[in-house]
Amino acid sequence: MGPALIVFGGIIFLIGAIIAIVGIKNMKRRSRIIQTPTSPIVNAPGGGAVEIKGRIVPTEQGVLQAPFSGRYGVWVRIVVQERRSSGRNSYWATVVNETDFRHFMVDDGSGQMARVIPTAANVVLEKQNVASSGTFNDPPPHLHGFLASRGVSTSTFLGFNKSMRYEEELLAPGDPVFALGPSRREAGPPVHDGYRMTPSSQLVLFQFPGPEGELILTNKTEEQLISKLLWGFVGGAITAGIGFVMIAAGAVAALIE
Repeated sequence: MGPALIVFGGIIFLIGAIIAIVGIKNMKRRSRIIQTPTSPIVNAPGGGAVEIKGRIVPTEQGVLQAPFSGRYGVWVRIVVQERRSSGRNSYWATVVNETDFRHFMVDDGSGQMARVIPTAANVVLEKQNVASSGTFNDPPPHLHGFLASRGVSTSTFLGFNKSMRYEEELLAPGDPVFALGPSRREAGPPVHDGYRMTPSSQLVLFQFPGPEGELILTNKTEEQLISKLLWGFVGGAITAGIGFVMIAAGAVAALIE
């Protein structure tokens, strides 16, 4: 009993430690979010990190159509996973992971809108399971065609359907959005102040290399995002703690035996 507890405890401790280490990055993100006050777009000077909240408005680039659900958005990620077996264990393997986007605007009601360039942004959304397929469950024809165009088969060599799931994440026009990242001011279209046309500038959020250059986007509230980022580290630490207790209990049991 003792050696078995030590082995299982060691596995659980290792898993928890890995989760906690990965969560350290999220703790740094969380700290950056808490320390950065939300700025009205009209008052944000640009040239540094800025945090804004508002609603998504398409730019002149328009929107794109999600290939699974057919919905329209300004940022779309699709993931296709296939259930595979290894010995007695089964797991989900990602066979397609694609992202597409358009530049979009954020309107916070302050009198100006900000442009967001989501290239390489860290986008935090909830996955939506759009469809699934299996032995007696054919994939929808448009999903079968989508995978075929990428050289991915939905059936085994015997002709049975593979067990697959199709997930989608999307930011759509009108969605609430929280954005934190580097910013700059660019020349905008002239505006009429009631007397004459005057120059204007537009706030632009983007990403550049390095942890301080990260652009974070989400449709969650700031409070929800802070909670989500905290849980990864805490969950890993708790898991590692359980593993440590199991190792200690196994060591004691081994001594008694």
